[in-house]
Amino acid sequence: MKPIFRRSLLSLLLSTALYSSANAGWEEDLVYKPQPQTATAEVMNPQDPFENYNRKAFAFNMAFHNAIGEPVANAYLDYVPGPVRYGIGNFFDNLGTPISFMNSFLQGKVEEGLAGMMRFAINSTFGLLGILDIATPARLTPNKEDFGQTLYVWGVWDEASFVVVPFLGPYTTRSLFGDISDAYTDPVYTLTDNDWNRTVLSAGDAFVGYTKAAPLIDEIRQQQDPYIFMRESYLQYRTNQIYDGKAPKPKLDDFNFE
Repeated sequence: MKPIFRRSLLSLLLSTALYSSANAGWEEDLVYKPQPQTATAEVMNPQDPFENYNRKAFAFNMAFHNAIGEPVANAYLDYVPGPVRYGIGNFFDNLGTPISFMNSFLQGKVEEGLAGMMRFAINSTFGLLGILDIATPARLTPNKEDFGQTLYVWGVWDEASFVVVPFLGPYTTRSLFGDISDAYTDPVYTLTDNDWNRTVLSAGDAFVGYTKAAPLIDEIRQQQDPYIFMRESYLQYRTNQIYDGKAPKPKLDDFNFE
């Protein structure tokens, strides 16, 4: 089996229901709190063409989380000391930096891309392979860019639809394609010297990302319609990602004042 397929398979099996993205917004990355409605129609399909399928996939993910994912994540959170978990999370966040600054360059964000390169270099050396985040206090803040965002910036995929992937959780069609593309080009994994190391890194990254999201899924459970809450939160999160946190406000003409 090719390394990329091993990576995809292990991520599929270990990351169940990642209710936002993969590293730090619902926990930073991983649980996005719904914000006042912004103009999302330009980047997201206002309909939900896959809703029947999505609801079934969502129910499956929640059942898996309840039966297996939550107990395993709780054991990790309860028995692994906080500073250790923090260092492990930093390590995997650092591994995601190259694909992020590559996409910054592809989007024409040269200054952000250079800052990402410097961040990766500093944390990988002085930060002991990223276990210590030395770059953030030095004002080299993390930026998350992916090929899904790049496709929108290029204007080749203007509108995306919401989709739930079994085990992996919410995506848009554009972000799912972008993540697959990133997996094929991520230099951290393509330059790793053997299949076993790639497998360990992929599995560890998926598991740590899941443990960040798992405690916050209770908030989803408590909603009147958990699926709608999860969908709208994720679409708002992705819209803000695409606009770098500066999503346009709706025009006054969009409101009905009668």
